[in-house]
Amino acid sequence: MSTPRPAADATPEPTLDLGLDRILLLPYLLNRLTSQSNQLWLEQIRDKGLTIPRWQVLVILRSYNGCKISTLVELSGAEQPILSRVIDQMERDNLVERRKSEKDQRIKQVWITEKGRNIHDSLMPAAEDYVYALAKPLNRQERNQLISLLNRMVHA
Repeated sequence: MSTPRPAADATPEPTLDLGLDRILLLPYLLNRLTSQSNQLWLEQIRDKGLTIPRWQVLVILRSYNGCKISTLVELSGAEQPILSRVIDQMERDNLVERRKSEKDQRIKQVWITEKGRNIHDSLMPAAEDYVYALAKPLNRQERNQLISLLNRMVHA
């Protein structure tokens, strides 16, 4: 008797066998997906002088312009010393600038420059296309569910 084959549209089970319980595959698969997607996106942004951390900073500053480095650290998930170096480099390249807070002169805020805005805005159509291609295996409901689940996990 032969083993039934799954339907062509059936979601395949993970083929990876690390000898782990299924739940332990979660961090591995998240990391693998992030690494793969970052590598592919880096190919798209490298010619603009960007890296993944630089792109993240530009994206965050388009919504939270004038935020503290600690906010950038929290929103990007980067380590503070690494992100500080990224900000130094971006400031050198005129993508961002640091300014003292008007409310508290001891606090420095990071602001996106016109050059940074222009680079961000020019890449957004490609970023949207890239994310849609990345999520292509999922239908709209699955995409929305995945976003909700990941948001819940990040904010738990």
